[in-house]
Amino acid sequence: MSAVVMSFASLKGGVGKTTTTANFGATAADTHKLRVAMFDADPQGQLSDWFGVKRRPGLGFAELINPPKSGAPTVHDTLVQPDTDVPLYIVPTSYAEMEDVEGRLTTDLELGGITAIRRVLQPILDDFDVILLDTRPSLGNLTSAAMCASNVLVPVTSPNVTSFQSTMTAVEKAERIRQLQNPNLVIPGWLMNMWEDGEEASTVVQMMAKREIAAFQPAIYRGKYISKGYLFGNPSVWQFPNHSGSHQDYKPLTQAVLSSIGLVAA
Repeated sequence: MSAVVMSFASLKGGVGKTTTTANFGATAADTHKLRVAMFDADPQGQLSDWFGVKRRPGLGFAELINPPKSGAPTVHDTLVQPDTDVPLYIVPTSYAEMEDVEGRLTTDLELGGITAIRRVLQPILDDFDVILLDTRPSLGNLTSAAMCASNVLVPVTSPNVTSFQSTMTAVEKAERIRQLQNPNLVIPGWLMNMWEDGEEASTVVQMMAKREIAAFQPAIYRGKYISKGYLFGNPSVWQFPNHSGSHQDYKPLTQAVLSSIGLVAA
């Protein structure tokens, strides 16, 4: 079976999109024994940091999008397995090279434009069950290319109106890409991160209901362990397996998302 390619989408930084990607991928590989490949397409490289993966000169995501004229790496060359025995691999990034690639995607026809990431993934689609793409929180060229390459898009928002509205903009962009470039793209539901009970959260819930937007359960509450795993180069679900807290909710959340797209039983 060909891999499901998935992106988590947000236009507002600080809503936990990369944190979610890291913990989702870790749970999919560890708990559900799915073969997971994760591509760090954000120039900041925080997804790589979540797993303690170091950048390797000439062997990153940028070199796959914009290969050198000689000695170009294959996608298999760039896959790095973190210090784990579960079937999870990461393609790291680097800031300068990714910034250059983003700027050239629309001007250099050889890179393939919006279909560039789709081209890169083609050789490994049969090697993995899930491929996760993590891009910066923007509507830049790399984000558009990730949407074009994805089968599944999960919008991520926090319970405030500004975050919700910016994520709606990302969804509208995805819907245009679905109409013009990628008819296979589906949005099975939204993900609510950094949840805090309150009036603004209730307003966001009402806005979602008005638009008939379904949200996966459970919502991820703010918690002291969620971001701490980053300091150890480990997703929090791995670093603090015996600690109670909202980071444990990534496990049922991952189950809910995977079952919604038919990868695991409900």
